[in-house]
Amino acid sequence: MRMIEERIPGRSHGGRLVRTALAACVLLLGMMGCASMRRLNLNRDLRPCTDGFAQTADGWMLGIRHYHPERPDPSKLPVVLCHGLGLNGTFWTITDRHLPSKLVERGYEVFVVDMRGSGGSYRDGTLGWVNSGLRQTFIPELGNDEWTMDHQAFYDVPAILDYVEQQTGQSQVNWIGHSLGGMLMFAFLEKSGQADRIANFVAMGSPACVAQSPEAQRMLRANRGLRVLMTAISTGRIARPMSIARPPGLDQIDRFYYSADNVDRETVNRFYGSTLEDPGPGALKQLDTYLETGRLKSADGSIDYFEGLPEVKTPTLFIAGDGDILADLHSKWRTYQGIGSTDKTFLRFGRSEGHVADYGHCDLVWSRHATNEIFPEILDWLEPRQARVQATPQHE
Repeated sequence: MRMIEERIPGRSHGGRLVRTALAACVLLLGMMGCASMRRLNLNRDLRPCTDGFAQTADGWMLGIRHYHPERPDPSKLPVVLCHGLGLNGTFWTITDRHLPSKLVERGYEVFVVDMRGSGGSYRDGTLGWVNSGLRQTFIPELGNDEWTMDHQAFYDVPAILDYVEQQTGQSQVNWIGHSLGGMLMFAFLEKSGQADRIANFVAMGSPACVAQSPEAQRMLRANRGLRVLMTAISTGRIARPMSIARPPGLDQIDRFYYSADNVDRETVNRFYGSTLEDPGPGALKQLDTYLETGRLKSADGSIDYFEGLPEVKTPTLFIAGDGDILADLHSKWRTYQGIGSTDKTFLRFGRSEGHVADYGHCDLVWSRHATNEIFPEILDWLEPRQARVQATPQHE
């Protein structure tokens, strides 16, 4: 037996090298075919959003996943769930007891979106065809440096609203946005001329300002480094093998996204494998200005969206985490104070309020405790505001 064991490659230094080389090949193949792997996932909740597509006026097709309730409640408006920068629609569904399922149980039609540059969304025409091939590699897609948060606010949002109206007959929606998915709504509500189409707004970790602090400076340096890196490589796709194994020290980056003691390991694996995307370089440049000045501004700097908050009259619920580094508590409170709505609520989640944990940025959606501590609060806030909006004149 001993002699047989000595012949097994795995028992030798050479065997370890072989196993290492094979593992590297598997990871490389995973990267090279990563778009197909996502699309073919057996779990619908982990696939790109492709139930339908909302076409924007500037040539993007935005993927949408539609969750239908078994018993639709005709008194309730549809819900749109919008992810943040560098993520896609699976952000909302990588946990087993996710927010869309809770909304569907209450009778809401739910629409999860892939914003431009993410998930199942693609640019129409030749450039979109070229990028579909690049998505199978770790080469960055072409043209993503051309769009900003302003494009998402003034092109993506109206296209999504039109799509939902075509599907449901409702011209108004409840909009739930996380991070930039909520921040862009400030721009839309202030400047689009279509604010009446948003009946209720839930902002989860979405401030319009940022307090100057050492953490903000670290985020600024990291943001600039990411912009440089993305000129040569797709940061989202090279990270996908980290759903299997992650290098030492990555926790220093992960802490900006979530609290390790509040999120299940399987959720984190799904985050790297299904949810992480390339943040658009144009949007990252706009984020530079935000972190430098402490205010959310248009890409050209001509509009200060923080200054325009008094124009926001939509009923708004702020969800804030005590452990959120990317969107600190003070900045969210200042944003809440700034909006002009007479119907606004601020809910804080952390041990100081009697909750199980101090919620980080993505914990607000991903935490194993969110289904008991956060989601019921959102549902209870939305419920009484559905009947109220039915009498509101609809957008024409």
